[in-house]
Amino acid sequence: MRKRMKILVINGSPKGENSNTMNVTRAFLGGFPETHKIEIIELRKLNIKPCMGCYSCWGKTEGKCVINDDMQPLREKILAADVIVESFPLYFFGMPSIVKMMTDRCLPFMMPYLGNIVEQRNICFHELREKSLLKKKLVVISSCGYVEADAVYPALLKQLDLICGEGKYTSILCAQGELFISGNAKRQRDGYLADVKKAGEEFSRNLALSEETKKRIAKPILSPKGFEAITSAHWEEKRREAH
Repeated sequence: MRKRMKILVINGSPKGENSNTMNVTRAFLGGFPETHKIEIIELRKLNIKPCMGCYSCWGKTEGKCVINDDMQPLREKILAADVIVESFPLYFFGMPSIVKMMTDRCLPFMMPYLGNIVEQRNICFHELREKSLLKKKLVVISSCGYVEADAVYPALLKQLDLICGEGKYTSILCAQGELFISGNAKRQRDGYLADVKKAGEEFSRNLALSEETKKRIAKPILSPKGFEAITSAHWEEKRREAH
């Protein structure tokens, strides 16, 4: 039996608990044994200032940021966790601004860039200062309102590959996120979330997902035509409400 783990969930949606993505994240966490400790943090409630690009964390105050705000306690929680789950929606083909701000402030975890060329694509572009991070598992869960994920996530995944190294994190990318605020397609939506919960069970055992599981949860919830019909009706209703 795997030891009791600490799972830190960073909810990076500006909508907080009302995030569509958190439906997927909660299903994933539902697959973990109750013995594990799960802590959920909403980024929107934290006071995290932008990185100033002063690079003090690479020189004067090695490994420590000079900005005194909520990033310091969050940093300690990241270092104490066994699994870090980042949950956020896709905003304009990337991460929301509050998630990018937090990501920029993670620079103290890295060593200075010394002009090296990374030939191995499965390693981080920067050498890690905090070696303990190599033992931790990162899961990125994101949803979007597009009909499929493959066409709209390449920019985000490329950024994560450069930061973490290819294959060094697990991603669950859910297209058709609008279905979580629609009263339609409940059967298909519940079936998808059940598959995500099973993925959580698998990850809690193996700290990884099989290729079969990845393919299963990567499938769109509805067909393109079915999703188009539901989203068209949803936005038409929003327009009527506005007038």
